[in-house]
Amino acid sequence: MQASMTDSSSSLSLALDARKTVKALYELQKGGEANDDLKRAVEDVSTSLKALSTGAPLFANLSPSSPIESYDQFQTLQEVQSAFGGEDVEAKLELVTKEPADPEGIEFAIAFFSALERRARQKFSQSYGFGI
Repeated sequence: MQASMTDSSSSLSLALDARKTVKALYELQKGGEANDDLKRAVEDVSTSLKALSTGAPLFANLSPSSPIESYDQFQTLQEVQSAFGGEDVEAKLELVTKEPADPEGIEFAIAFFSALERRARQKFSQSYGFGI
């Protein structure tokens, strides 16, 4: 039972962090600035995706405030990345952290983080028997 609680709380945490990032991306899209939290979230996800694809240590280069804290969250991230097919997700996400932020990069990041939020919420719901 404890493992299920940990998995569900990590899924909910990831979903909330992804939602917060999407909101910040919408503000950026409206002409706002990429604040430090947004840059850190995008960089942590990019770093995590690179670690998954290269076999590097998963937790080695993440910031202390990273939303990626468990293997379950890495697994969810990998599932979402695979849903984007052959796209270079890391490179497209990094367009958000450039000055000025690339509008296409922002659009892609919104789509990616929205998908990450949906998948994490789906896993959370399934852990409590709410899902299919």
